[in-house]
Amino acid sequence: MDLVVTYNGVTRSVEVNGEKAVLGRKSRSQKPDVDLNPDKSVSRRHAMIWAEEGKFWIEDLGSTLGTYVNGLRRPKFEVKFGDKIHVGKTMIQLMPSKLIEMGSE
Repeated sequence: MDLVVTYNGVTRSVEVNGEKAVLGRKSRSQKPDVDLNPDKSVSRRHAMIWAEEGKFWIEDLGSTLGTYVNGLRRPKFEVKFGDKIHVGKTMIQLMPSKLIEMGSE
């Protein structure tokens, strides 16, 4: 899966290797799979996104500000391509990285 990450008007694409990824901010002791620095409103281990049986999920990992999907706070939620996920002030959208992922909706 690929993620499109937007913070403060800057957009970047992040390729996720593997079936799951922890979203957060890097510290001396922890390095998330997807580093959302410089957004200070993101917790060190904010949320996890993963694929399971052809579906994609996001789960908040006890962050301070929560995880939102399409404007609603969601502790755990199935996400689809194009959903707007907000982690802190960062917006994330899930994009297919393989043709087979497009058929999972």
